[in-house]
Amino acid sequence: MKFKNLYLGLIASAFLFASCSSDDNTENDTPLGAYDNGVLILNEGNFGRPNASVSFISNDLNTFQNDIFKIVNTPTVLGDVAQSMTFNGDKAFIVVNNSNEIEVVNRYTFKSLGTITEKLENPRYSVVLNNKLYVTNAISEAVTIYDATTYAYIASIPVNKTVEKIVTANNKLYVMNAAYGYGNQVTVINPSNNTISKTLTLEDGVNSIEEKDGSVYVLSGNDTKSTLYKINASTDNSTSIESTTLKGAANMDIDGSKIYYTQDGNVYSMNLNATTFSTTPIFTTTYVQYSTFYGFGVIDGKIYSGNANGFTADGIVTVYSSTGTVLKTLTVGIGPNGFYSNN
Repeated sequence: MKFKNLYLGLIASAFLFASCSSDDNTENDTPLGAYDNGVLILNEGNFGRPNASVSFISNDLNTFQNDIFKIVNTPTVLGDVAQSMTFNGDKAFIVVNNSNEIEVVNRYTFKSLGTITEKLENPRYSVVLNNKLYVTNAISEAVTIYDATTYAYIASIPVNKTVEKIVTANNKLYVMNAAYGYGNQVTVINPSNNTISKTLTLEDGVNSIEEKDGSVYVLSGNDTKSTLYKINASTDNSTSIESTTLKGAANMDIDGSKIYYTQDGNVYSMNLNATTFSTTPIFTTTYVQYSTFYGFGVIDGKIYSGNANGFTADGIVTVYSSTGTVLKTLTVGIGPNGFYSNN
């Protein structure tokens, strides 16, 4: 995000002839803080220990810094299990799962702006719609709502089943009723009256949900097949493609006009309008369960892979080109689980 300053130099003709014509119209991009123009890496830390952290890598991969929340806000620490993060304007809402709180920071400076704790019971994911923050909670199986400006608690929406990742489309909320590779439903919530308008039953193994161009994409992968659903956010009807050759697809992320996903140590991509799954990997890496691709994301054509390293040592992030060439390898915090474009 930038301030755009466009100015026209109006000076006397003598100075005009002495100056470069390119100076007449100049666009200056001023970073909004030390962590603008880059990618935020969320490191969840060890369960039961307040060692969650956030790392920053610039878009050109030349500037890197670990533990930016602690650096900016010492002696405050981020907390126990940084689960996810969402943006709204210049704010970042960091869901800290086992601490039962949401840390609010300026996304560009990472200066703390406040902490939300009310009604949070093992919070998981969040999204902002119409200046309201919606948070999924594992223990209460509810979506809690807060004012995104004052951080005050507003209400709760009981779902009474697993609630995980959440996205918005067509002024509605779409909530995954699946976790850790188990579950087959998506709940549609009408935020105008905080009621459930529809429940979609899909294939078992729902693990990813993304919004793109007004549609909601859901990926399911299990032992027998992989299925990609495209939900029309106007009607909430869906179409799908599936593969019984490629089983257990996970970690879907959409970048531009391409859908990326993984299966064990393989990374694949296909076009948004594809009618079949791609079964030819872009690249393959050594696969270790619960470590390889613990975090996965694709931003501006770069593929970011987070290796949890068994949660016994610092995590490793590898940045690849869209064709699988290694561009950068970083040592980050414990358990890198997510990547967020901060432009």
